[in-house]
Amino acid sequence: MMATVSTVIVDEDKKIRNRRAFVALIKSVGTKWIITVVLFMIAVAALYPLLFTVLNSFKSSPEYARNPLSLPGHLSIQNYRETFSRMNVPRLFMNSAIVTIGGILLTTICALLLAYAVTKIKFRGSNLIFLFVIAMLVIPSQAIIYPLYETILQMGFGGTYQGLILAMAAFGLPLGTYQLAAYFKTIPDELVEAARMDGAGHFRILFSVLLPIATPAIAALSILNFVWMWNDLLLPLVIMGGSDKTTLMVGIALLSGQYDISIPLISAGLLVALLPVLLVYLVFQRRILSGAMAGSIR
Repeated sequence: MMATVSTVIVDEDKKIRNRRAFVALIKSVGTKWIITVVLFMIAVAALYPLLFTVLNSFKSSPEYARNPLSLPGHLSIQNYRETFSRMNVPRLFMNSAIVTIGGILLTTICALLLAYAVTKIKFRGSNLIFLFVIAMLVIPSQAIIYPLYETILQMGFGGTYQGLILAMAAFGLPLGTYQLAAYFKTIPDELVEAARMDGAGHFRILFSVLLPIATPAIAALSILNFVWMWNDLLLPLVIMGGSDKTTLMVGIALLSGQYDISIPLISAGLLVALLPVLLVYLVFQRRILSGAMAGSIR
């Protein structure tokens, strides 16, 4: 009798465990499916504008007017030909490359110096300076674009590469300082103190000791700055005006007239401008992730 009762209890216990395991499996599979569906929807939402631009770049204006969401009836490169005929694409490419590379270099150097100063040099008010710089992240660019433009004009840099590079560096400095400072804080102070005991000065410590260690963060920062500086329209439009040193994005914006807006033509121009950005992102996407996470996982 006791054996029978024990057997029944064991069987019931197994049933309960099996039922709990089944419920846990269902919840796990259901959670994975929900996450997969959500991520798929996000991916579609992110990729749709690019797909829309690619498809419409091969359409004619009448075909686009009939059905903007349809596939192109036949592939035509006429929009790309017209883009190159209306714009001096090589010159605009060169202008964009000059201001983008200059902006990246100036932003990175200034962010390195400032991040080192507020994290490794102990002086009164360093935290206040750091907070002031970081506070610039929450200020909209439209709020300071006019005083920045007036400052550039007073310096005599209106319509020049130098003026646009300075403006881009001013906007890129807060994020660069924040990212590099977060990385420098993970580096032991003992390493800096050891270099000082060996007679190294601040610049020697920064560029010979910290710079090689911070390469992943600098690479990620440079790639992110490249993407936004190359694609930026507001700063070149304001700083350059009608100068022949304007960037490619401004040239594309000027493809549309007051009464003539050709979406297929603008789409072709945008794809021409996006090629360097897509290439840089596809080649260096791992560095972006590793550099962005470096300061938080060490």
